[in-house]
Amino acid sequence: MTSEEIGELYIRIAFQYESALDQLVGKGLIDKNFADKHKKAFYDSLDEEKLRTAQKIRSHTEIMRRYVRSMISGNMVSLTEIARQYTEDSPGYVIQSWMRSRNTLEFLRQWENDMNGEFDDRACEKLLHQAHTSSLTVTPSLWIRRTHAAGIYVKQGKGGGVRAYPEIAADFRLWLNPAERLALVKIVQEIKTDQRLK
Repeated sequence: MTSEEIGELYIRIAFQYESALDQLVGKGLIDKNFADKHKKAFYDSLDEEKLRTAQKIRSHTEIMRRYVRSMISGNMVSLTEIARQYTEDSPGYVIQSWMRSRNTLEFLRQWENDMNGEFDDRACEKLLHQAHTSSLTVTPSLWIRRTHAAGIYVKQGKGGGVRAYPEIAADFRLWLNPAERLALVKIVQEIKTDQRLK
């Protein structure tokens, strides 16, 4: 795509986003303050994306995919904030440690295969093999870039961090908190016992 085509694409995205929010406000489904807050976040994200795209222009589909991800990331849970409860200094390192586990990557793979039609399972297989046979550290950004994962979203810079869908965030919490994991196992066992008795 040329820079002019990229510019036109951004204008169309912004117009559609504004139009959708205005319709929701007009129907009373969201209030104006909520819409204004999300417009600001959207345009901040748009400016940041423009800089990244200028450095390496991707296809129309890839740009749209990244925007859809950023727009839905408001419903995601911040893994960075969860990790900060355990270490204020290096929450990113805690997230990377979680992603070093093959079980974590297989869990993420299962989530993506169930929820994301554009997930590249073949690339995931290669990444798992590479991580297992070398000293490669799988980071959230690498995971997204290589596999087209949608369950985790990374925002760089000020106010950035790693966000994930609730199921993925729950797995991260359980990994961090063995007591919570044990409590969950006990609940599952109780449910299974109750079902057998019925």
